[in-house]
Amino acid sequence: MFNIASKDKQLDRTTVSSVFYKLGQKEKKEKTRISELLVDFHENGLLLTILFFAIPVAIPLPYPPGFTTIVGIPLMILSMQMLLGFRQVSLPSKINNYQISNDILINISDKVVPKIKFVEKYIRPRFSFAASIYCEQFIGLISLICSIAISIPLPLTNAVPAQGITIMALGLLNRDGLTIVLGFITSIVGLIIAFIAISASWISIKYLFNLFF
Repeated sequence: MFNIASKDKQLDRTTVSSVFYKLGQKEKKEKTRISELLVDFHENGLLLTILFFAIPVAIPLPYPPGFTTIVGIPLMILSMQMLLGFRQVSLPSKINNYQISNDILINISDKVVPKIKFVEKYIRPRFSFAASIYCEQFIGLISLICSIAISIPLPLTNAVPAQGITIMALGLLNRDGLTIVLGFITSIVGLIIAFIAISASWISIKYLFNLFF
């Protein structure tokens, strides 16, 4: 049921932007399995896989209805693995076998690479807590909560939590404590916005139900 796809290790020789740049070099009008992408991520680990699923929502890119729910499920699985201290990426075979159009991957690459390159100019190792396993597990917990918000198909519940996950993952990959803190703050803001949106939707549903029934 589960296929092990990658090992978790800090990026050293390879930058995040260069990995996403490779996505844009794939053949157009073809499709790529998730499992094949995870092989490309083999050197770069669990966090890079989380980035792959979070970034399309964080930008955000145009996507069909229900896309955030589809992305949110693997994000929840991966975040749980980080929380539990896993060192390998494991996804259900149904997700591993899912095929993504290369045109979508190229679009992601074109949109994402310039932004990541800009961020990489300012990211550097700082603050020792960023290298702690407890920091990684804490980020896993926050990412899990954000992933739940991302999977809810409501306006305003998706982009900011995904941005928080993205920033925290970039910070942890580069052992940058300041970036991790910024990502945590973004995540909290996103969760507050999501809570307000969900509460407003629930109040509206109750009002309409009482109005007509």
